[in-house]
Amino acid sequence: MDRNGSIGEVVGIYIKKDKDKPWKAIHGGYFEANFGLIGNIHSGKGNRQVSILTEQARKKLESLKFKGICTQRFYENIRIRGLDLGKLKVSSRIIIGESIQEVTEIGKLCFPECNIIRKNKVCPLIEGVLFTKVEKGGKIAVGDPVNID
Repeated sequence: MDRNGSIGEVVGIYIKKDKDKPWKAIHGGYFEANFGLIGNIHSGKGNRQVSILTEQARKKLESLKFKGICTQRFYENIRIRGLDLGKLKVSSRIIIGESIQEVTEIGKLCFPECNIIRKNKVCPLIEGVLFTKVEKGGKIAVGDPVNID
């Protein structure tokens, strides 16, 4: 945590508007309460409204010598630099930009047929991803701090 209480900084926001189109980096977006990122194909009600990945986990994903099932198709809505998932638990509330989000899952389950699991390696998605539910909507932009509520 830095002296301002921040536990991280938003370094990327990504949206997928259509299943046939690639993920696109955007400078900012509006995250609606009980929905997620407006315009994102994966947004909706439920406990996985927003996917967040640490910058370190993204770097590990990109440097993998062999790819797993999810490493080729998973992409985050928000990428955060400096986020220590060990400081969070399910039900933690985090403030990102104008939005308040509740952590609903930490880590992503793996498929037994995944190459990474078959080779007894640790997937970065197990330790570097979290999912949230938007409690209070608001704008989030690259450069925004992340704080624990």
